[in-house]
Amino acid sequence: MYIKRLNTDLEEDALLTMIDRVDAIKKNNEIHKALIEMKDRYSLRNAAYMGYNMGSLTQAEPYASVTYSEEWVNQYREKSYLDIDPVLRAVQKSILPIDWQSFDISNPKVRRFFNEAKDAGVGRNGISIPVRGRNGDSGIFSITTNAKDADWVQFKRQYMRDFQVLAVHFHQSVLIANNVIQPVFKLSTREVEVLYWTACGKTGEEAALILGISKRGVRFHVCNIMHKLNCTNVTHAVAKALYFNLIKPPK
Repeated sequence: MYIKRLNTDLEEDALLTMIDRVDAIKKNNEIHKALIEMKDRYSLRNAAYMGYNMGSLTQAEPYASVTYSEEWVNQYREKSYLDIDPVLRAVQKSILPIDWQSFDISNPKVRRFFNEAKDAGVGRNGISIPVRGRNGDSGIFSITTNAKDADWVQFKRQYMRDFQVLAVHFHQSVLIANNVIQPVFKLSTREVEVLYWTACGKTGEEAALILGISKRGVRFHVCNIMHKLNCTNVTHAVAKALYFNLIKPPK
């Protein structure tokens, strides 16, 4: 597999589009869909996320969302590979991405593990990226391809930044989608004021008069608010703002 290098602007657009897609995740089942979209966008063989130390979510076992085949997932569970997986062990001790080619396959157990993974269609080459959260939570974000070694080097050089950024966003979205943490919304003082008067039932024109700005200015702030809160209309934005206690009377 050889991936032709895209125009820099197109690459940036692709990354930003994927970030927006991941940040828009609201429910747990959307995590897997986003992984599939990312896999297709970057022509990956597979993509996987595993989370640890996320309170009750990971009390019994790590959180996992993967695009691997059902065959490999079942085999992984049946053989208790969670306890011996060399990738997991290495990444949990590292702050840098781990290229699967760096493992010493002279060890029979390691060689057998990777051979079985390849036979199950996991991928010829892979990278796992550690993610560290603020509250002791952590994650492992992995991608694989069937690229030949020379193309794999080029692929990493071209897209490593994207995957390191996306790893953090996936981790954050898993925490939010499972109510482990609450999302943080940052509204400007003016946006909070516009939101308050909108919640009070004021029209755009009335809010403009109260705040001493143009009606067009009010519309501009409302659009920004809906974008930041990931809402489709003003009613949704007000409801969400009330839920997260973002609406405050002007001082």
